[in-house]
Amino acid sequence: MMPGKHYSMRAADCTAYFVIGDIIHVRVTGADTNGAYSAVEVVSLPGGGPSFLHTHEPQETFIVMEGSFELYGQDENGEKYAIRAEVGDTVQVPANMPHGFKNVGDGIGRMLLIYEPADPMLRFFAEVGLPVAPSTSAKDVQDSRSGDEILAILRKYMTLVEMPG
Repeated sequence: MMPGKHYSMRAADCTAYFVIGDIIHVRVTGADTNGAYSAVEVVSLPGGGPSFLHTHEPQETFIVMEGSFELYGQDENGEKYAIRAEVGDTVQVPANMPHGFKNVGDGIGRMLLIYEPADPMLRFFAEVGLPVAPSTSAKDVQDSRSGDEILAILRKYMTLVEMPG
């Protein structure tokens, strides 16, 4: 992105991935923000989301745009907790803090996720995700990779505090 110039992208032109049951739409990359942050939209079916506890380098901000989510965490004493987040709610997770989320609503859930620094999670999505059209529904995607293949990619980018499953 050129300094001093607005950035825009049509919804249909974004990069999208099927990532462990959810659809991720890449909205803003580090290249667009001079490395400051990135933003993705996650579209999650009921019960979807990485509800297992994990950590990663970027801090992460969750803004619920549709549906109901629970965001899970674990404090420095190892105590687990859940935060219920509804439309318009924001939850901030510091870098390297255990967390996960789950769509606990009856319908599609959507959140805007903002990562700082910008690119580690975008590299993760590109490696673990299956490229899809932005209009794709997660229920229409079949991932033929083994659980071990996906776990190897997860472990490359994050620490798994509680194993997925």
